[in-house]
Amino acid sequence: MSNVFLETFIDKPVRESSGARSANRFDFQKNWSLCELLVLHANNEDYLMVFEHHEDVVVLNSQANPSGAIFYQVKSKSSGNWTIKLLTKPVDGDSSKSVLSKLYSNYLQFPENVQSLVFTSNQGLSGKLKNGDKAIDHEMVSFSNLSDKDKEEIHLAIEPSGQEYCDIVGLKNIVVKKTDLRPSDHTTITKGKIVEFFEKKYPDSEVQYSLVYKTFFDEIRRKTNCEKTISQVNEFQDYKCIGRSNFQDMVNTVLLERRDSELWDEANQLLTSEGYDFIQRKKVRGNWRRYVVDRMDVENELFMQFREAVRLEIKKFVDNFSSGTFGELLKNASSELVKKFGDDFSEDYINDAILHEAIKDDSIQTSNSKPAGKVK
Repeated sequence: MSNVFLETFIDKPVRESSGARSANRFDFQKNWSLCELLVLHANNEDYLMVFEHHEDVVVLNSQANPSGAIFYQVKSKSSGNWTIKLLTKPVDGDSSKSVLSKLYSNYLQFPENVQSLVFTSNQGLSGKLKNGDKAIDHEMVSFSNLSDKDKEEIHLAIEPSGQEYCDIVGLKNIVVKKTDLRPSDHTTITKGKIVEFFEKKYPDSEVQYSLVYKTFFDEIRRKTNCEKTISQVNEFQDYKCIGRSNFQDMVNTVLLERRDSELWDEANQLLTSEGYDFIQRKKVRGNWRRYVVDRMDVENELFMQFREAVRLEIKKFVDNFSSGTFGELLKNASSELVKKFGDDFSEDYINDAILHEAIKDDSIQTSNSKPAGKVK
């Protein structure tokens, strides 16, 4: 079933990018996205997070059938608070390019679907609210809480018309929100939030948090950096979005990685039964660890092709033989893989990759017979 809002969201032209940003500022945005995913998922919400399409980040209220969206501009600032003047300041003399004008343009595009227009940063908002409070004392400040003076300044900057600001529904969607991420250590803070997420939601898990962070961050980077022209909903979701089911799949993947020690125990027993001595098994263990790390790099297309080829060779062996030793698997699979990938991966690494995928696949029967070829 088609979704009119999602199709319109994909088809409507996006505004031009503001240009290159420093790597640290861009990484700050990705880490913010990851932290927001953790919050959404922990709250058991349905969602579809969109990267770099219409806005820095957009969170739709359903993965399959969205009707509403929260648009986020994510900015880092090394020092000093934000003011209404800074947020409405024209860029190169063009008032439509101010921070809030660009954010507000999403309301003009999707007036029936906008739930909030959120400007989020590590620095808070300066100024007084209509109740006399200091804005900086609040982590979140909505347009409705601002003083009349600030409301009018925003109104004149981004919606210069004869209407009274209090009657403009779109402006009431604007929110300024402070994040606890900092430009100096946003990666460390994000890793801490990953630990909190798994400790709370999966208290018995024994995940490798550095690898978990790399897996999640690289997937967000891949979606953010995608410049492919996309018109179909399924393609858009694959290339530019992470939904609830997608993130759960990522979580399940890293939860399974905690079984590496169990998988290695099985591999070690297999190698022992097939005549590998201590030194040989120790060498295999080194490549095993390297392979586990390499599997986390989802952007390494060559490795992904290699891994798929390894799995295909294992499947061919299982389909063609009713039984067999690991040595027999090597004899059948290794030579083909060395031909295809020998310039990029050593024969030892290829053989250990076969071992790893065979154990994970749980399709290879062990035997006490001597191997036809050893992992060196």
